[in-house]
Amino acid sequence: MRICKNSVTVVTGAASGIGKGLALAMAKRGCKLVLADTNLTGLEQVHAEVRAQGVTAISVETDVAESAAVENLAIRAFEQFGRVDLLINNAGVLSSGASWELDLQEWKRVLDINLWSVIHAIHAFIPRLLKQTGGAHVVNIASLAGLTSGAWVAPYTVSKHGVIALSECLAAEMAATEHPITVSVVCPAAISTGIARNLNDNGSVHSAELNAHLRDLISHAMSPEVLAEKVLAGIEAQRFWIFPQQEVRTAAERRLQRILASTKHD
Repeated sequence: MRICKNSVTVVTGAASGIGKGLALAMAKRGCKLVLADTNLTGLEQVHAEVRAQGVTAISVETDVAESAAVENLAIRAFEQFGRVDLLINNAGVLSSGASWELDLQEWKRVLDINLWSVIHAIHAFIPRLLKQTGGAHVVNIASLAGLTSGAWVAPYTVSKHGVIALSECLAAEMAATEHPITVSVVCPAAISTGIARNLNDNGSVHSAELNAHLRDLISHAMSPEVLAEKVLAGIEAQRFWIFPQQEVRTAAERRLQRILASTKHD
């Protein structure tokens, strides 16, 4: 997909982190923006920054865990601009702890925001995108965690595996029906955001150690601004898989090799 001036872009989780980086990168290209988040203070700040660049934008308070809220987001976007060229499903949260000890409500919170938000967006936007001329592009922000797995981050890992699988299914469905809607899934490793700021140690030594490691790793990681440029380059190159860092490819290759090696005698 070629990102053009006045292309209409919807970004969830736009108030901070990766979402903010993507919104500002799109604004630099002159895109019209629909900014969604529950953080109204951050949303207003990002809105002001993109407007300062001469970009037309609206902000929509949106709890992506709620289907009605995402439906409202789609309604507002099409009422304002009449179309959507790029839908970026970015909103996400992180949780840590042993999978059997984490409260079920915490499991639900992470899955609702990370995975169900994308399901809600597909239900709300795809029927509308299919009716407009010129096609559209859907970008789902997954994670390196969607390609691998590890201890103490099960809800996040499960949700991101789901986002990748859903992205593959959606891309296959669009190809099978020959609809002009294309899909990318982004799998970043650590990015310098606030996603680990409010992690709860849950009284677990494992969680405490992991949280300290994650905060240190993220503090030295790639910036959202650099990630955004890599994502937009991947979109314009029409890539389904967007791996912003070499370590993502390496980790995915090692996982596949372990799987194949462990099953070679089956």
